Amino acid sequence: MQLRRDVPIFFFLLITIFLLILLFQLHYTVDPSTRAGLSKLIKNQKFRILTNKYSSLWYQTNCFQVQQSQKLVLEKLPEYLKNSHSSKNEICRQFATIFNALFHLDEIYGSLKLSPIYLKKINQWLHNNDVLLEQIRKQRIIKVYNRYTHEEMLYNYMRSQRPQTKSEISSESYTSKLLEDSKKNCDFCGKNYLNSTAEDTFGRLEHRLSYTAANTFKYDRWHTLIVSRNHDTLHLTEDEIVDMFELTKEWFRKAHSIEPMYACPEMIWDAMPKSGASQMHTHLQASLGFDIYYGNIERIRQGARLYAQLNNGRNYFSDYLSVHQILGLTIPVGNAHIVVHLTPIKDLEIMIMGEKLERNFYKALHLVFRTFVDDLNEYSFSLGMYLPPMNESSSNGHDIPVVCRLVFRNPVTNLRSDINGLDLYTSSVIGKDRYILHQQLKDSIYKRLK
Repeated sequence: MQLRRDVPIFFFLLITIFLLILLFQLHYTVDPSTRAGLSKLIKNQKFRILTNKYSSLWYQTNCFQVQQSQKLVLEKLPEYLKNSHSSKNEICRQFATIFNALFHLDEIYGSLKLSPIYLKKINQWLHNNDVLLEQIRKQRIIKVYNRYTHEEMLYNYMRSQRPQTKSEISSESYTSKLLEDSKKNCDFCGKNYLNSTAEDTFGRLEHRLSYTAANTFKYDRWHTLIVSRNHDTLHLTEDEIVDMFELTKEWFRKAHSIEPMYACPEMIWDAMPKSGASQMHTHLQASLGFDIYYGNIERIRQGARLYAQLNNGRNYFSDYLSVHQILGLTIPVGNAHIVVHLTPIKDLEIMIMGEKLERNFYKALHLVFRTFVDDLNEYSFSLGMYLPPMNESSSNGHDIPVVCRLVFRNPVTNLRSDINGLDLYTSSVIGKDRYILHQQLKDSIYKRLK
């Protein structure tokens, strides 16, 4: 009898626990101030680069309450948001509302207890810097979580102070030797590709500076290589980059015309063995997804749709770009925008966003390459890019812009992988201030645009 009386109580507790879990998940998915019913479908706005009559410097002084002579730092992001949220200026509060609709921001501290012996070793690592020593005792960690794509950054400046082993050979010398040695028996150089690579079923497409070669080991039905006639990936001219991507668009159109149900264009590009490239010669991989994008990209697409439904049809990508513009983390190159975004995979990841894949987008990509290779001495990268679906009318724009994500893998000479269990299975842990990377990019790019 006692067991029967306990059954309703058990089910009541079970339902209560389920509801608590559901509420917890909803809290981290949607900001309470922006929740709305899902039952009413709202037409999504198209992606547009939003014009704002107020500059990022205006927001810095009026909303973040930071003087123009001072530099913004990532560690104080919670303070900037708090000041914006409590501001008497409605424009500042609107920014805080949109930020909170997109992201969940946390600031936490982790403390250490250090023995005298271990403290001596840490002092050596930190070069007897008293400020850093104080910071390592009580470490500030900034968490930025994207409510819709579920990407996250855990930022702790002290991560950048970890001791690193240095290679006896410089990254530049190592890379130059690899590139030179790989030319000797390269399947892609000269006319070798005619007998050393496969063709797509509709044949091979060729441009003056690049050509296609169907991937011998496919990962999808429509999957090809776009190969530059320049062996050296790290020193491509802007024209060579333009030629590769224009050929890619031609291949997309050709494949889509044969099978229109394949409509989701995606590209990846790895350079150097550190990034997983199987060939040193310059090549990117292009593919068309059937009806939907590949998992990581489709997750962003679906997150963007949910954002629109919960925020009166606002375009996720437009607001995403706008937030970064206000925070002073973008660099415009014509109508393309380089974005040092808040949820990178690794320290040296950036994005490029634009309405179309065209000349300004190519210029932005070329400038990013030149900055990292020539000025920051980074020699290995992985790139992912997606374009709007090809089965949608483009007369009034698209929900999805052209998005390129590019991360430089470092250091190329280090046997230790730059990707670990944290990155694969938990969250991205970052040690380089995004504002420092933005300033490095900005200085290098503006120098080249003069």
